[in-house]
Amino acid sequence: MICDQCGERPASVIVKQKVQGQMTERHLCHVCAAENHNLNFVFEQDPMAIHQLLSNWFPKQQTSVSPVKKEVAVCPSCGFTFTKFLELGKFGCATCYEAFEPQLENIFKRLHNGNFEHAGKIPASYGSTLKIRKEIEELRKLMQVSIQNENFEEAAKFRDEIKVLNLQLEGGVPDGN
Repeated sequence: MICDQCGERPASVIVKQKVQGQMTERHLCHVCAAENHNLNFVFEQDPMAIHQLLSNWFPKQQTSVSPVKKEVAVCPSCGFTFTKFLELGKFGCATCYEAFEPQLENIFKRLHNGNFEHAGKIPASYGSTLKIRKEIEELRKLMQVSIQNENFEEAAKFRDEIKVLNLQLEGGVPDGN
C-alpha cells in the first residue's frame, strides 16, 4: 500500500482518528508520519534505558502516614539505597549487590521468568554441541546419585547414554552395541 499523503513511499503507519463522530483511517509512510504534527510519537527515540524499565516495573512507593517506619536497606560501603538503584538503574559499588540481594531476587524473577540466574544465549553453530555437553553433565550427576543410592543398574544405563553422547560429540555414529 502506498502512502496516502505523499503517494511515493510504501505505507508503514496506520493513523486512525475520530473526526466528527466518524472513524477515519490514513496509511502513511514513516517520513510523512514523522512530519505529521498530530502524532505525539518520536520514531527515532533511543531504546528504553534499564532505569526506565525498572521504574515502570517497580514504581515509586507511596509514602504512608503510618507510625511504623519501614527499614530501608543501605549499602555499607557507599551509602546507596535500593530506591536510588531503582531511579538510576545502576549500583554505586560492587558491595551493593550483596547489600540488596534479597530485593534483587524479586527483580530477577520478573526479568528471567522466575529464574534466579541468566544462562545467556548460545550461538546457533555451538548450540547442538553445548546441548550435548550439558546433557552429559546432567547424566553424570544422575549417575553419581544412582551410585550413592547403590542403584547400579540405573547407573549403568546413565553410563551407556553418556558413551553414546560422547560418540556424537566426537562425530562418530553409535553402532548400537
